[in-house]
Amino acid sequence: MNRNFLKHEFAITSKSRRNIPFIVFLFVFLLGYCFIILPNKETKETFDPVETRDYLEELQVEQTFREEKGTTGINKMTGVPVYSVNANNYKLFHGMLTAYEDHDYNRFLYLRTHYLEWNMSEYVGDVSLFKHSIFPGKDRAHLYNQTMLRFEDYLKNDYTISNEMIQEKTGLQVLQNLLLNYGMYLFLFCVIYFSSDILTRDRQYRTVLQGLPLSWYRLLNLKTLSIFLYSLLVLAGVILVGVLVISLQFGFGSFDMKVPVMIAQQLFTLEDYDVITIAQFLLKSLSVIPIMVYLFIRLNVVLSLLLKNEWLVLLVSSLILFSERLYLTRTSRELFGIDISYFPQTYFDFGKVVTSEKNFLLNTETITYMKGIFVLLIMIAIIECVLLVVSRLVNKRRFYHSS
Repeated sequence: MNRNFLKHEFAITSKSRRNIPFIVFLFVFLLGYCFIILPNKETKETFDPVETRDYLEELQVEQTFREEKGTTGINKMTGVPVYSVNANNYKLFHGMLTAYEDHDYNRFLYLRTHYLEWNMSEYVGDVSLFKHSIFPGKDRAHLYNQTMLRFEDYLKNDYTISNEMIQEKTGLQVLQNLLLNYGMYLFLFCVIYFSSDILTRDRQYRTVLQGLPLSWYRLLNLKTLSIFLYSLLVLAGVILVGVLVISLQFGFGSFDMKVPVMIAQQLFTLEDYDVITIAQFLLKSLSVIPIMVYLFIRLNVVLSLLLKNEWLVLLVSSLILFSERLYLTRTSRELFGIDISYFPQTYFDFGKVVTSEKNFLLNTETITYMKGIFVLLIMIAIIECVLLVVSRLVNKRRFYHSS
């Protein structure tokens, strides 16, 4: 009976008129991102050969002018040997341009890294970066440090460096950045949508369900398991298709490539950083998805029993998912006088927890991987206790009779 009911629930979910259009939209959006948005996306490390040629021409004109005027020494006002600096920059950028056009990205990256080592202002002084941040200087220095750690890893190891790797457009790198940004929220919203009608969709079968030889609590558990398996299957499909499509265009990347992580919040220099492999990052980030999927499905079961309306369940559960965005600022480290590391919503974007990006953004060291797992499991235990009580108050007869 349990197996048959589970198969029946899975079939209903997979054939749902609500879910099929949503999944189609999800994959259309995914393909649109892979084929349209990502190829045209520019980063700080996007190299523009036309702009570089113009810069070299302007630099050559300036150098010629200085030679004619005899101003090739040190600037008396600033103490900077401008002519010498310009000559060095000309060699570097000409070398980068030549390497880029020859597709010799190992040499290109070597020259780019050498340039950035002596020109931190390329990042820190770029006012277009993080212009809406309340700590722009801190964020620019953070991005600079992360970039240097990535480039040093590429040069030290035996990778076939590509332009897409430098811009983080390979399959694994895109997945990594997705999990570091809004990917977790997207995945969890999908789960909320799939499970928002977990009980209310059965109103047309209320007579049949009331006659099933299954206890109410077991029925809720089987429904949970069905949505849980369905959600993980869809999310796995989205991730695999996305990585495959991107990899066919820009390469797969390597599981050994390094991801910068913060190990301290003291000097805000490279000494505060370490690296882990992309494999370690993905393992830690993706392993938490089943926990959070289960958490939101059980939460939706409780909300369904109480609200008896799928759209209200979707609304309330979505508000809980995005609740952190309503109160969190770069200076928020407590909520109701309690450290935010003890609230489950702090860990919904778990990728940032794995790299300690969350700690960096809030200038704290209390948000950790193990604490996140512990807090989420405690939250599941609380929801389970609430569900046990609510399912007895709102039993099968009362739920379907009042629907």
